This record gives sequence, C-alpha cells and structure tokens, in this order.
Amino acid sequence: MQATIGILDQHFSQAQALDSFAHTNTLLRLPDARADELFHFWTLDSTVILGMQDLKLPHLQSALQALSAAQYPYFVRNAGGLAVISDAQILNCSWFLKNTGTMSIDQAYLQFTQLMQDALAPFGKPIEHFEVTHSYCPGKFDLSINGKKFAGLAQRRTPKGIVIMLYLSVSGNQQARGELLRDFYRAGDAASQTHFAFPDVWPDNMANLDELLDFPITIAQLKERLLLTLSQRGYLLDFEQLPALLETPTYQTTYQTTYQKLLERNQKLHIA
Repeated sequence: MQATIGILDQHFSQAQALDSFAHTNTLLRLPDARADELFHFWTLDSTVILGMQDLKLPHLQSALQALSAAQYPYFVRNAGGLAVISDAQILNCSWFLKNTGTMSIDQAYLQFTQLMQDALAPFGKPIEHFEVTHSYCPGKFDLSINGKKFAGLAQRRTPKGIVIMLYLSVSGNQQARGELLRDFYRAGDAASQTHFAFPDVWPDNMANLDELLDFPITIAQLKERLLLTLSQRGYLLDFEQLPALLETPTYQTTYQTTYQKLLERNQKLHIA
C-alpha cells in the first residue's frame, strides 16, 4: 500500500515567530489526528532562535543586547541546544514520523540526511554529515559540502511521535549570519566558563547551498527537489490534509496550549 505523507508550507513574519514552533509542538503532540508521516516547510523573517543552553551564558543580557543592536528579534525554542538564525533565505523543514520504538535517534537523522543527499544528487556535489567545528549550533549531523556547513539537524521525541528538524541556508548573506552569532557569544562571554560548551563561531566555516552547488538554487526549487524525491520513494503527497487539520477544534485547542507555554517560557526569562 502506498504511504501517504502530509505536506504543509508556511511563512511567518517576525511578529509570528512563536507560531513556528507552536505548530511544530502541536503536530508532534497529535500523531493520531494526522497521516503517519508529515513534511512541514516553513520560513521565518529575520529572527534569532535561541536554544535552552544559550540561557546559561555568563552574560546573557549583554548577548541579547548585541542581537537587539543588530535589529534582530529573538525567542527561545524548546528543541536543540544552541542558537540558529532564520530569515527569508533559510528553509526550515520538519519531518514527522510515528514513534514505533524501532527507529534510533541516529537512524532518524540518517533518514533525513539521505533524503537531502538524494534530492541534491543531480548537482554532483557530495553531501557529508559530521560536526563542523566553529559553526553555530554544531552537531554530529551537520550537513556540509567541501567541509563547509550549510544545514543542521535537531530532533524531538514523544512516546508516540518523532520530529526531525532541519534548517538550511539556501542563499543570502551567510557571512553576516555567522558574524552576528559570533558577536552574540562574545558579548555573552561564552569563553569564560567551561561547564557548558558554546561555539567559537568562525563565519567562514559555513556557506549557503547556492554557493556550494555553484548554482542559484532558490527555496522554491529546493522544495520541489525534496517533494520529487519523496514521490520517487513511493510516497503519495497529500497537500490538503494538514491545512484542514489546522482548522479543527482539536488542533486549535492543542495549539493554543503549546503557544501559551512557549510565550510563558519566554516571558519568564524577560525575553518575549
């Protein structure tokens, strides 16, 4: 039987920043109300998305002031440990799976990694996964070409659901993104303590996908490549189920609860 995967595509303004993760959290909490698998594309206008570990910076307020001085709003998410940047040239993708207890954390990461490798194979540029040191939000499943990171992966699990989340720098000024987070950690005096590991960001260690492919790929083209690859793997793409689910009372009630929790977390930290 052909597997169905629900597709959702959203864009959020800076004022809607918390909505991005409120939807992620809600979809993760409602595995029985949706298809077995979902693929959620989203973009968010220029915003720094902090991780919980960033709150341990010795001089957090100074670090946040550096972001404000650069005119970047920010919020704290509840997935992943360290800061990333979102803007209109960065594509975020979340792949939701049912948690059957048979897929390890690394297997889930590899599934998304292999999808990216297959989707971009026609460009002839091998994509590797390993931690790219001196990148921001470094991790074992950083995606890179010729040693330069262009994407990173994070993962969350509940007893019934798994979501693997990817952010991918498609185009834009990646140098400036790296400099912003380098300055953020410097302002927060990250190097003065040893209990938590904060990145010493070298902006040159990251690059955009369009530069690394030597092709002016757009977010729309990348989404097309990913959807084509899912179709080639035998998935039936369903573009109607998720938009309809978002309008249901069950979804709206759960969404309001998850949004309020995100809002309260940020307000308690005097961040929102």
